[in-house]
Amino acid sequence: MLKHFSLQITIRIGIFILLVLLLIYVTTQTSYYISIFMLSLLVLLAFYNIFSYVDQTNQEISSFLQGIKYNDFGITFTSRKKGESFRELYEAFNGIAAKFKNIQAEKEANHLYLQTVVENVSVGLLCVNEDGKISIMNKAMKTMLSKQYLINLKSLEKLEPNLYGVIEKMKSGEEELVKLDIDNKLIQASVKVNEFWLRNEYYKLIAIQNIQSELEEQELASWQKLIRILTHEIMNSVTPIVSLTAAIDDLLGEEGRELTEQELKDIKLAIKAVGKRSQGLLRFTETYRTLTKIPPPNFERMDAVSLVSNISTLFKTTMKEKGIKLTVNLPKVKLPFQGDIDLLEQVLINLIKNATEACASTDNPEITLNVFKHKNHRIVIQIIDNGSGIDDHTLEQIFVPFYTTKREGTGIGLSISRQIIKMHKGNITVNSELGEGTVFTIDI
Repeated sequence: MLKHFSLQITIRIGIFILLVLLLIYVTTQTSYYISIFMLSLLVLLAFYNIFSYVDQTNQEISSFLQGIKYNDFGITFTSRKKGESFRELYEAFNGIAAKFKNIQAEKEANHLYLQTVVENVSVGLLCVNEDGKISIMNKAMKTMLSKQYLINLKSLEKLEPNLYGVIEKMKSGEEELVKLDIDNKLIQASVKVNEFWLRNEYYKLIAIQNIQSELEEQELASWQKLIRILTHEIMNSVTPIVSLTAAIDDLLGEEGRELTEQELKDIKLAIKAVGKRSQGLLRFTETYRTLTKIPPPNFERMDAVSLVSNISTLFKTTMKEKGIKLTVNLPKVKLPFQGDIDLLEQVLINLIKNATEACASTDNPEITLNVFKHKNHRIVIQIIDNGSGIDDHTLEQIFVPFYTTKREGTGIGLSISRQIIKMHKGNITVNSELGEGTVFTIDI
């Protein structure tokens, strides 16, 4: 097209120059005024032809660009009656317009698809801009709040002040549990906030999920597990006590009967046994009270690297005595965060002790401590051992209070550790394979 356009311009300019030269010659060499007049008209027409040809192309290009600017891709260009040189230009215009038209149709289809997905997910979604203006409020959110529309996030303050306060305080990536009072009905909801920029505009996406039924099911299952363990422990103490008191009653026999020396010895032994079992039951009750009375964290700025380094120093001598290789992988930079150093040290000490016991019967025992920052900006601490591992059944129960596989264990260490990490808005997980070892992962 450019080649043809240049050729056409060259021809027109050449004709224009020839006509000008001819006009100069006729004017200077002859006195034919009619010829001079006719040549002057031809020069003007040639100049107008060049101007029109260039201007026509500019107008077509301007029309095409205006169509792109205003998303008008229905316009078509034809080279009919405009010369062969315009054919490639118009074909290119039509091809580009058709491509943009397809892109626009695909964009509208994707928008409709995403809109359908957003409207049909069970999680309530709100999207607001920097001024708090709501651009998205899906069907699940309308149902959850019993409100068909909200113009601004500020409107949520009157409707549900507790939820509004939590959202205002939350940072990107954070997740909170909130109690909502909707139509005099109390529900538990999980709230998650993500912030992002789109075409130089700030947006906050708020996801709210009603987890009331899931929490109720989990709570019921937890209570059932706890009751089974409590019942088991209490029955282990009460059953022998009942049996021994019945035996004492039999030994006492009828009132006024004189007891033999052997019967007195048996009664004393039975009373001692009852006392011992009662003390055991009392210790169990004290253990339960410890589990339910963890002090609230005293948050202060601390460093995860220093925390793990100090704890590893405490265990170096013990590890050396037991022949356990201790490997500590620490980053070269500090990893600051807000936490209670005493409570977190308690968690790490408990986990490292468990790892030490797990390695007791392993050849070439080794414990590894890793500290690093995850790509989601959370701090991760790992305690890895190459011990005997944990079977699937035990793995499911490992954080249940009073569940233990140790003869002298109380079964509350891991449960307390999980509570402490939850108080720090973190998570503690475990992965294990029999014969391979166990990995406890804390992320805060």
